[in-house]
Amino acid sequence: MNKRIFDYTAEDFRLANREQLVAAIRHSEGRTIMVENVVALTPPIDMVSGPELAAAFGADMITLNCLDVFDPKIRILSENPDEYMTVEQVKKYTGRLVGCNLEPIPAGVNHLAVGRTVTEATIARAVEIGLDYVMLTGNPGNCVSQETILDAIGLVRSIAPELLIVAGKMHAGGAGNDYNLNIVPAFAEAGADIMMFPAAYTTPGVTPELAQQMMTAVHQTNMLGMLAIGTSQEGATESYIEQVAIAAKAAGADIVHIGDGGYSGIAPLENILRLGLTLRGRRHQFKRMANRR
Repeated sequence: MNKRIFDYTAEDFRLANREQLVAAIRHSEGRTIMVENVVALTPPIDMVSGPELAAAFGADMITLNCLDVFDPKIRILSENPDEYMTVEQVKKYTGRLVGCNLEPIPAGVNHLAVGRTVTEATIARAVEIGLDYVMLTGNPGNCVSQETILDAIGLVRSIAPELLIVAGKMHAGGAGNDYNLNIVPAFAEAGADIMMFPAAYTTPGVTPELAQQMMTAVHQTNMLGMLAIGTSQEGATESYIEQVAIAAKAAGADIVHIGDGGYSGIAPLENILRLGLTLRGRRHQFKRMANRR
């Protein structure tokens, strides 16, 4: 299969292996979009889930944040407050790559449900419920570091050789901002497919020049590079999103991520749309929005 990721159909996603997915993202030349959604929060529009909104506005990859893999429920807004979707339903209704965050928390952090952390059992469960990838990172206050992420990469790869691994930090997360590029080769050697760093104009000190250095270091190891808007600025103005998107493309990002810091666990939909229009132009953006076959 020699397609770009934004040309993939639901059937293509179902049949593609890890190697083919990496190639499809690489062939897309910086036009792949990841949208993150807090699935434990009720979405802002009735009768649809957050992931469906993400797909409708152009996501190629949908990351389920705060998903407990042992109780994998995706909230929807309906008359029944207990109504939810399963991962299987989300994949069926969106036709996109669906993954979740798993957090490699350090010893002493014990406020997080086990189903949101990195363990042998949660990795196996992620595969069992049909997730296409895991993103090894840390939510605010959970003290995840590049070192704990590195350890987690090796564990995931040993248990799930075909699972796509996204790894890295988009903000300090309680452990400080870490822009040390010396660790990049170790991520690749451990088995990561995609390494994430903060996008320019998000965390303090990340200039377009530094973002370019980050992506260059990642590409030298043959990993894909992702730049993330994960500092609640995903809820800023459309003009800000456009500026970050242009800088990310110039820096060499293969994937641009937009976080969940908007209303009810998802970025403002207009901002997702603006990100896609800026990175892809109307033709491919509207095609991605429409095609969920």
